[in-house]
Amino acid sequence: MAGAAAASVLPFSTAVMAQTAAAPMDKAKLPILAGGDFATATSQLAQTKASNAAVREFAKMEIAEQAAVAQAFGAQPGSAGIPADKAAMLEQLQAASGAAFDMMYIDGQIAGHRELRALHRAYARSGQDPMARGASMVGVTGIDSHLFILENLKRQI
Repeated sequence: MAGAAAASVLPFSTAVMAQTAAAPMDKAKLPILAGGDFATATSQLAQTKASNAAVREFAKMEIAEQAAVAQAFGAQPGSAGIPADKAAMLEQLQAASGAAFDMMYIDGQIAGHRELRALHRAYARSGQDPMARGASMVGVTGIDSHLFILENLKRQI
């Protein structure tokens, strides 16, 4: 199964080249989009594998939110790909089940949301695209809300 996961994960540099070939992309957006692609991929797994109903509901919300962020950033969900350093965690999630899956997913979302919060703060201050800057400004408070939800979910599992 790990081989299948590795085959389905587009290396970050390849995704960047594919995006660049299709249309010029503000390179400052790529880490945010890649983080969103990782959040989406892990949340898609959680929708089917999570044993906790609240975790599945969070995953559904996360997928919709990351699609909206990608749109505000002028991209399609999945266009940046999953960074190579995150591919191993995706493989581990694919292999996990039950409460162990739920905890691994929540821990990954907490770490990912903390990274995204810092990236969105920076883009909100100095990003070149006004629509994406606005999404980042709003995104920071949304991420804070998600972190609150995730920490509460972690205590329940």
